[in-house]
Amino acid sequence: MVSRGAADGCEVHLASSLYGTGGGVGELATVYPGIAKDFDMHVVVANHVGPAGAWIGCGRSALWAPGGTSLAEADTDRPMVVTAEVG
Repeated sequence: MVSRGAADGCEVHLASSLYGTGGGVGELATVYPGIAKDFDMHVVVANHVGPAGAWIGCGRSALWAPGGTSLAEADTDRPMVVTAEVG
């Protein structure tokens, strides 16, 4: 669906997720900067941190600029808010 948004002129992709510790760390660090790069748009992801049922969220909510450059990233072990200019 990202390609549809990009084709429709969207400039920011927003995602809410629950990537866990372990393999989720690498996936989170690859998927969203890749979207920013491949579709030339800002990407904002809010990821859970800490226990969530059978999962342990790895945190790292973040923002990327078009092209995939990191603008801000949250910690891995405590809830927090990160901000960046996206315009």
